[in-house]
Amino acid sequence: MFKRGETYNKWKATEKAEKCHTEEVENGCHIEVRAREADDGDVEMFISVYTATGECAYERIRKLPGVEWEVEDALKRGIDQAERIAGGESGRLSCADAHGHEND
Repeated sequence: MFKRGETYNKWKATEKAEKCHTEEVENGCHIEVRAREADDGDVEMFISVYTATGECAYERIRKLPGVEWEVEDALKRGIDQAERIAGGESGRLSCADAHGHEND
């Protein structure tokens, strides 16, 4: 079970139909990406990364222009971003090398 952050609570405050992808990546981190159409026709995307123990490491909501993005495409983009973040791109997450901290 994930320990959700405030950004997730903000996302869930508006109930709408959405597409969701959840995955455990190679290093043990978990990613969750959600995408839905906003009332104004744009596409909203929720990107999250959780440590192997379910702690919130990263959560963000992005809005993409509906004239350029479909919900399915936004979901794919979000998955790519979440995988990169979970993988430690730019050194953002300590959970990216969680498997190497057994003796810490």
